[in-house]
Amino acid sequence: MSTISGGSVQSRIIKQMLLKLRIDEYLRKRLPPIAGYVGIEYTPTSIGQRIIVYARNPKMIVGRKGRRSRDLTREIKEKFNLANPQIEVKRINKPELNAQLMAEEIARGLERGIPVRRMAYSVMNRIMAENAEGVEIRIGGKLTKRRSRRYRFAVGTLIHSGEPAEKYIDVGKAAALTKTGIIGVKVSIVKSDIKLPDRFNILPLSNVEGKIERLKTEIEKMAEELVKEKEEEENDAETE
Repeated sequence: MSTISGGSVQSRIIKQMLLKLRIDEYLRKRLPPIAGYVGIEYTPTSIGQRIIVYARNPKMIVGRKGRRSRDLTREIKEKFNLANPQIEVKRINKPELNAQLMAEEIARGLERGIPVRRMAYSVMNRIMAENAEGVEIRIGGKLTKRRSRRYRFAVGTLIHSGEPAEKYIDVGKAAALTKTGIIGVKVSIVKSDIKLPDRFNILPLSNVEGKIERLKTEIEKMAEELVKEKEEEENDAETE
């Protein structure tokens, strides 16, 4: 019985994940680039479905007096056959630290004809100005009519493997359609709040002298108590 129950729960979770991906794909095509759409949070509730939309410019999604958000809610309800979707739009506080937004911004710049190096360095400097630990930008594709090229721009602390890479790196990908062909853009941002296992601080001795003295006193006290207990045990044994 537990197996059947577990299977149904697993199936429900998979369906929710697939629905979230479908809604995300729809919004990426539906919303204008200027809105700066990033992603969604999807949570089923007892009264319907709660959808939080994250964007750089929420006003472009909400519209005047909420008209656009109401239209968007109606479209999502009909397209995905949802009972009672509730859409909430939230602003991204620091768009420069969102890799997807930065990748899309680079792609739009390349489509407008901005040189690769100028676009990459401009975005990279803005990211680092927001106290990111590091950033890597990779651009590749038909950058010229003759042949494809690849560029890599990097600065700061970079992580490529292990748990820190999964935990502290935000990755965004985008594609630019230019006259010469399709150009791929990948941005990796190392977050500012990382705690690497090989990074530690050594305090000056003056900052820990008091703690060392207290620790020494505690150890001496513990040693005295152990010796006293041992002597009492030996005395008790001799008495018996």
